[in-house]
Amino acid sequence: MAYCSLNYCITEMVPCFSFIFLVLPSKSAFPCEDSSDCKTLLKFKEELTSDPEGHLQTWNEANPFCNWTGITCHQRLQNRVIGLELIDMGLQGRISPFISNLSLLTNLSLQSNGFYGQIPSSLGLLKELAFLNVSSNKLEGSIPGSLHGCQSLKVIDLNDNNLSGVLPKELGWMKNLTYLALSLNNLSGLLPASLSNLKELTKLQLAVNYFTGKIPPELGALRKLEILHLHTNYLEGSIPAVIGNCTALREISLLENMLNGEIPSDMFSKLKNMQKMYMSNNKLSGRIPVTLTNLSQLILFDVSLNNLEGEVPAGLGKLENLENFYLHTNNLGHWVAALVILLSVS
Repeated sequence: MAYCSLNYCITEMVPCFSFIFLVLPSKSAFPCEDSSDCKTLLKFKEELTSDPEGHLQTWNEANPFCNWTGITCHQRLQNRVIGLELIDMGLQGRISPFISNLSLLTNLSLQSNGFYGQIPSSLGLLKELAFLNVSSNKLEGSIPGSLHGCQSLKVIDLNDNNLSGVLPKELGWMKNLTYLALSLNNLSGLLPASLSNLKELTKLQLAVNYFTGKIPPELGALRKLEILHLHTNYLEGSIPAVIGNCTALREISLLENMLNGEIPSDMFSKLKNMQKMYMSNNKLSGRIPVTLTNLSQLILFDVSLNNLEGEVPAGLGKLENLENFYLHTNNLGHWVAALVILLSVS
């Protein structure tokens, strides 16, 4: 029977363990000079002008870059970055155009910081990017049409920046988008009809900008759309009846525009899931459609500050979920009858 002393076994095991470390390297075995992703991250850091809380102190070559703050690396390809999440850290600076070298990046989240300058057009080279959130920063300039190159993108959130210019029609080429949020910017021009190509879209937020023209009737093709925010713009014309084809809609906000004409009755006959409708402060006329009483899930309905006339539909008393109903500053008659109806709701 073979026998070995403890000292002999330890001596023989050392080269064995060395071999194991060669085959299965740890994260620290990937020095920065051997990784293009690491070099890209350092270039990203060079563009920062302020890190007041020192969140990126770990971003140095003494630490494995996969352990740096906000960095997520691939589970198998440990030297490849898939996530860059630096949220609400008080960071200031420009977004480095070299970020496009992170070719496996799927998540770029830089929201609630002080990033300024333009959105790099090179982001369009990130074929794997699925989530882009740079909201609540100080970004300016136009939205690069090159973003359509990110065909894996599902979420684009650019809310609350200083972006300007028109919406690039290329946004309508991003067939996997489920969430597009561009509110609270300085965007202008017409809403592109190409948005109707976003068949997977569930939320479209374009509020508080300077958009003009009419609401594209093509938006009626968005059958999965649940949230539509177009308020506080300069939109005009009538509300397209085909919006009623967006049967998944739960919330629509059109307030503070220059919309006119009658509220289309056909729209109410199809929106069975509607919960909140904001249409105040426009130039809407005509009567409140009787078909409004079909919206059994309705919680809030606001048509105040318009030119509506006629009677309030008596069937509103059947809407058991209705909590808020705003009619003031219109030409509606029979207020006593309307009050009785609304009291019956509560």
